[in-house]
Amino acid sequence: MPESTNSQIHELKLAAISYSKLKDYKKAEKSIRKALELKPDSKNLNHELAKIFLRSKDYVQALKILHALDSKIKKKDILYKDIGLAYLGMGKLEKALDFSAKSLKQNHNYIEAHFLKGKALRETGKYDEALIEFDKILEKNSKHRDSLYQKGKILHVLGNYREALDLFDKVLDFRPRDNEVLAAKGKSHDELEEYKAASDSINKSLLVEDEVIYNDRGVALTRLGYNHKAIDSYRRALASNPKYAVCWFNLGKALFRVGDLNEALKAFKQSTELNPKNRSAWNNRGVTLRQLNRLEESLDCYDRAIALKKDYSWAWHNKGYVLELLDRPREALECYEIALEHKPDPREHGGDEWEKLKKDTNVAIERINKIIEE
Repeated sequence: MPESTNSQIHELKLAAISYSKLKDYKKAEKSIRKALELKPDSKNLNHELAKIFLRSKDYVQALKILHALDSKIKKKDILYKDIGLAYLGMGKLEKALDFSAKSLKQNHNYIEAHFLKGKALRETGKYDEALIEFDKILEKNSKHRDSLYQKGKILHVLGNYREALDLFDKVLDFRPRDNEVLAAKGKSHDELEEYKAASDSINKSLLVEDEVIYNDRGVALTRLGYNHKAIDSYRRALASNPKYAVCWFNLGKALFRVGDLNEALKAFKQSTELNPKNRSAWNNRGVTLRQLNRLEESLDCYDRAIALKKDYSWAWHNKGYVLELLDRPREALECYEIALEHKPDPREHGGDEWEKLKKDTNVAIERINKIIEE
C-alpha cells in the first residue's frame, strides 16, 4: 500500500477519534468508514468502528463487529474486554462477567478487564468480590481514579461512609473538580449527619465546570483544525483550575498555531512553572522565543528540555537552528548531528514527523558544511 494511502488512513482515524471525543459519533463513523474504503479488511479500523458504536451506546452494532473479529484476531484481551463492555451496557451482566474472564485468561494483568469485572460484580450486588477486583487494580496503580471511585461507591452502599470519604478525597487530590465524586462525597457526609460538609460538596459539584472535559474537548478540536474553538475550551478549563499545567501547554500550542505568539509564550511559561519536568513545554517555549527573535532566551529553554531528556532530537535540532542564526555554525553542526543519533519513541512522535525532522536536519548539515568549507 502506498505511503500516501497509509498517511490518509492515519489522518482519518485520528479525525474519527477526535470526533468521538466531541461526542459527534456520526462524523466519527463517517471518518472511519472512509478509512475502511481504503483498507476494508483492516482489523484495527473495524475495531475502531466498534469502539465508536460502544461510545454511542449502539451496543448491537458494536457486538456485530466485535464478534466478527473474534476469528480474525490472535491476541484477544482487548477484544473480549470490549465485548464485555457492550454486554455491560446492555445490562447482560453474566455475559459481561464471562467476557471479562476470557479477557483476563488472555492477559491476567489487564487492568481494564479487572475494572470491567469489578463493575459487573458491583452491579450484580457481589460487593466483596467487586472490591477484590478494584484492590487488584489499586495494587498496580494506587492512583487509578475510576477504581478509587468505584470502591468508594461500594463502601458507601455497605455503610462504611468514612472509608468511602477517604477514597473520594484521594480522587479529588488529583482531580479536585470532579462533579461526580463531589456529589458522592456529599451523600457520604449526609449519611454521617455532617450536613454542612454535605451541602458544601454538593453545591461545589453543581457550580464547577470539569476542567478535564474542557481540556480533552480542546485537544479534539485542535486535531480537527478548530484552533480558535480549542482556545475557548482550554480557557474554560483554566478558569476552573488555573494550575492545570497540561492545559496551559495545550493552550500555548493552539495560540502558537493561530499566530498569537506573545499569548502562546505566556501559556508555555505558565506550563513550565507549574510543571518544570515537561520537556515538550520547554521545547515549545524555546520555539516561540525564537519566533519572537529572543534567541539567547530560546537557547536556555532548549537546554532545559535536553537536561530532562538527553536524546530529545527535536530540542537538539531546534537548538542547532538557533545557533546557526547566531552565526555559531560549528556548535550548530554538533547539535544537528546529535539530533540524528536518536530515533524518538513512535508513541511520542509519529513516523512522518521523524522523517521530516531527519530531512530538515540533513539539509541543515549540508548547508553548514558548505559555510564551514568556505
